[in-house]
Amino acid sequence: MLSFTFLIFFAPGANAAKQDSLIIKQDDILNAAAPNFKLRDLKGKTVRLSDYRGKTLILDFWATWCEPCRKSFPIMKIVMAKFKNDPQVKFLFIDTKESQNTRKVKKILATGAYPFPVIFDQAEPKSTRYTTFINYKMPGIPAKYIIDSKGIIRFTELGFNYIKPQQELADELSSQILHIRNM
Repeated sequence: MLSFTFLIFFAPGANAAKQDSLIIKQDDILNAAAPNFKLRDLKGKTVRLSDYRGKTLILDFWATWCEPCRKSFPIMKIVMAKFKNDPQVKFLFIDTKESQNTRKVKKILATGAYPFPVIFDQAEPKSTRYTTFINYKMPGIPAKYIIDSKGIIRFTELGFNYIKPQQELADELSSQILHIRNM
């Protein structure tokens, strides 16, 4: 069984010698049961991880203020289009690390005609700590997780690659999804 965990983050204009990918050790999350969540979508409907049991689920953690997150949206749109007729593959985009602003999120989605199902991470009471972000042990965003049909995290990716072409990035993520879907 193959599983990958890596961080790719390339800053625009960065020195090419410093554009190496880094390995992040997330042994306590990779190949472990995905932490459950109960969050609200853009319409206020409750969405739970358990709603996707039996499906391959891709979680994309992002925020409206995060430029690398928004830069990854065209790639995610390509990947979603590739799997639009596959009932076994589902996507959720979790807006995290900010207060819920449905108007701003809808505007961003409309700008790129992004068909993303967005749900909102919730801050702990009287805190700026976001529950799902913390439970998934993320060092930052953007972050993607692929969860298999049994609810196990099989792939994580942190950051955004500014160097590779969008189609190549979409193909790489699609390959991971297919691999995990067919496990």
